[in-house]
Amino acid sequence: MKTKLFLLLLLLALGGFIGHSMLQGQGYVLISFHDWVIETSFWVAAALMLVASLLLFLTLQLVLMLLNINSRFRVWRSARSERKAMDTTVEGLLSLAEGDWKRAQKLLVSGAVGKLGLINYLTAARAAHQAGDHERADELLGMALKSTDGAELAVGLQQAQLQLDRHQYEQCLATCLRLKKTHPKHAFVNKMLVKAYTGLEDWQALLALIPQLQKGGILLSLALPQLEISAYSALLNKAMKGKTSQSRDVDALLAIWQQIPAKAYREAEFIPLVENLVSKLVELNAENKAEEVLRRVMSAQWVPAWVRAYGRVKGSDVHKQLLLMENHLRERPNDADLLLTLGRLCLRNQLWGKAHEYLLASHKLNGQAETRAELARLYLARGEHDKALTLLNQRLGEILPDLPLPNQA
Repeated sequence: MKTKLFLLLLLLALGGFIGHSMLQGQGYVLISFHDWVIETSFWVAAALMLVASLLLFLTLQLVLMLLNINSRFRVWRSARSERKAMDTTVEGLLSLAEGDWKRAQKLLVSGAVGKLGLINYLTAARAAHQAGDHERADELLGMALKSTDGAELAVGLQQAQLQLDRHQYEQCLATCLRLKKTHPKHAFVNKMLVKAYTGLEDWQALLALIPQLQKGGILLSLALPQLEISAYSALLNKAMKGKTSQSRDVDALLAIWQQIPAKAYREAEFIPLVENLVSKLVELNAENKAEEVLRRVMSAQWVPAWVRAYGRVKGSDVHKQLLLMENHLRERPNDADLLLTLGRLCLRNQLWGKAHEYLLASHKLNGQAETRAELARLYLARGEHDKALTLLNQRLGEILPDLPLPNQA
């Protein structure tokens, strides 16, 4: 507002100055060129020069507009083409969402113009993949790579994903390793690499990769501890299924076991893994090794299943086994599983009276069937048949119907 007012005042002042100057005198301008002589007043000449300047300016603007009309037309045509491509792309995406893979592929390729090229080709490749045309999908990925500079990562990740979907794990691994050279810390590249190793069941390679992921602080949607457990579990299961000499089987299991970090012992997924390993070692007549495994894991975590299993294995020194578990009794005096294990270890040490005390205490705490059976066996061995029968008959009435039975002879 202030600017407009200033300009208005300036024009009024200029007009007043010009009007005053015209009243003071007309002046004249004389132009002579060869035989031509032009004489006029100063103010008429000034007006003619102003009009001429204005006409020259308008002429130049017209010339420039005519010179730029081709470029303006190209810009308009390009904008129109992009709008049409965008509409075609939207239709293609709708067809993709509706599961019409062939139509989606056709529309997306048609709409692959300008900046939409990379996205459209990648999406069209997904549509071709869903239609089962893997050769066409790979061709479209090649077109996507050519459409945009610096698209190697995006195209490579899409290719790896499609290869995973097709269970082409070796090809997927090659793609991921190539991408990892240029993007070693990219989370999605490493996620694809983990899946490729998993698909190939290359557990050693997967375990070798995990420290790199942890050291680099690379975040994956897969939890690394569970990933480690799964890999070790698969290795152990594979070793347990192998049929070589007994000693070689034990050595193979223990070699894998020694690779497992102690931090894994606290993971819930580790519990059944230990149980399977112990069972296999017992099956291979390596109970002393099974005892060492259980002793090691119980130092990290107290698991009832491990405690019960410890009472079933015979280590190289059964007396030390008993002392170890009695040390735990000070902290867990009312642990029924621990008392059951102590009873069994006393039996191994031929401490019959002490075994009876531990088993009876365990039975009084929870009365589980395993403890009753162990206690009844002890009574039978001691000739206390009535006590054994009493234990064996306990709770049978809760699961059996009331039926007549023959009288004893």
